[in-house]
Amino acid sequence: MVEKVSEYTLWNYNDQDDVKSVDANFDVYDIPYDVIWLDIEHTNGKRYFTWDPAKFPNSEEMINNVASKGRKMVTIVDPHLKSDSNYGVYVEARDKGYNVKNKDGGDYDGWCWPGSSSWPDFTNPEVRKWWASKFLFEEYKGSTPSLFTWNDMNEPSVFNGPEITFHKDVKHMDGFENRDLHNMYGFYVQQATAEGQLLRSNNQERFFVLTRAFFAGSQRWGSAWTGDNMGDWSHLKVSNPMMLSLNLVGITHSGADIGGFFKNPDTELLTRWYQASTLWLI
Repeated sequence: MVEKVSEYTLWNYNDQDDVKSVDANFDVYDIPYDVIWLDIEHTNGKRYFTWDPAKFPNSEEMINNVASKGRKMVTIVDPHLKSDSNYGVYVEARDKGYNVKNKDGGDYDGWCWPGSSSWPDFTNPEVRKWWASKFLFEEYKGSTPSLFTWNDMNEPSVFNGPEITFHKDVKHMDGFENRDLHNMYGFYVQQATAEGQLLRSNNQERFFVLTRAFFAGSQRWGSAWTGDNMGDWSHLKVSNPMMLSLNLVGITHSGADIGGFFKNPDTELLTRWYQASTLWLI
């Protein structure tokens, strides 16, 4: 039997006290939930595998407080790396030659949430192994066994790229161009992340990774959701056939944003969305 997982996320929580208050109020109003999610603003300047030291000074305490009630926490870890010589993950990827390349052989540079960014080449098994190591507790400071992962923007999303993604002539391992394997990039991001969670537990604990980009076989590495939808009736209507289609190809643990990501649904629409979502797994 597979149980539905009830999850709660916002674009941003103000700080650690805000998370504590939201968590407590679910109990006050007797609203069940299983997972609370932190978006990009929990990081130190949009550098993944970090915490904002002023807003989240004791992340382990925060995660453990949530876990003490049988709940989990998820943080977002996207594949773009802020181009910053003071950001260790970026520097390591750059110095090891792990990033995808532009047509001239240099590191591909594009814009995403942090501004100027680079992207590791997840088609390379060595890069995936390196990325997985970043989930070890000694690497991802402030993480705990109750912290899991959300891979977003992993098509990948490049704000100043053609069609808001990589240029088609971006180079991957063995000279393959992105046009040859574009849809596999998100698959490999999720795989490397799941392998990181397995690595940190010495293959003893089940992983959880939610992804926005996926490919045939992605169900092996975690769950998927349908992306940033609108809070209107047409997007509620299309959610069911989208997830039924995912189910038909084996990606059964899938869901959609309840109430939409953009816009504010009225009371009736939100109620109907909650009713429909009782049939979804996430």
